[in-house]
This record gives sequence, C-alpha cells and structure tokens, in this order.
Amino acid sequence: IVKCRPPHNRVPEAFEQNACLPYLRAQFVLVRPKILVCLGATAAKAVIRPDLRITRERGIWVDKKGTQILPTYHPSALLRDQSKRPDAFMDLRALRKEIKAVCDGVY
Repeated sequence: IVKCRPPHNRVPEAFEQNACLPYLRAQFVLVRPKILVCLGATAAKAVIRPDLRITRERGIWVDKKGTQILPTYHPSALLRDQSKRPDAFMDLRALRKEIKAVCDGVY
C-alpha cells in the first residue's frame, strides 16, 4: 500500500496511503496479476474493504474482477507473535495451491 515503511514501523496514515495508491493502481493495471497477497490488515483493508478483520478473515480468498486476493498476516506480526505462524503457513500452502491451479499448463 505504501512504498516505504513509516517511521517507527507505525501503521501508515491515510494521507500516506492515498499518496501511494495511484502508483499501486498503475502497477496493477500494467501487471494484471491473477493472484494478489495482502500482507497485513493495512493492505487488506485498502485492497479488499475497509472493515476487514485480518484475524477473522485471513486465509479466505476474495475474487475482485478476476483477481484472486488472499489476506494474511504481515511478516512483522509473525515476528512479534509466533502463535500466528501456523495460520500463516496454512495461508502460504493455500497460495501455493492457487498458483499451481492458475499456472496449470503455463510452465
């Protein structure tokens, strides 16, 4: 969502997110990804919907205009709270499965 981490690793302010979103949208249009992974609540709220709860909705795929989006924990959350790691691992396994399904026959 933002191109650099705010000072003291704080959550990006709305004005910081809004300053970076046009670049993200332009990159999205150029790349047209079939799969997108939102790392953390800030990214998931900006991309999926503002009221998303990462602890409840992580690991649940969302389809937006043909792009499969997977919200999961931010790596810094996994460093702070090791109990989240098994859930994140399950999310990454689901991601691998989705990549294989999307890329079937491509490689």
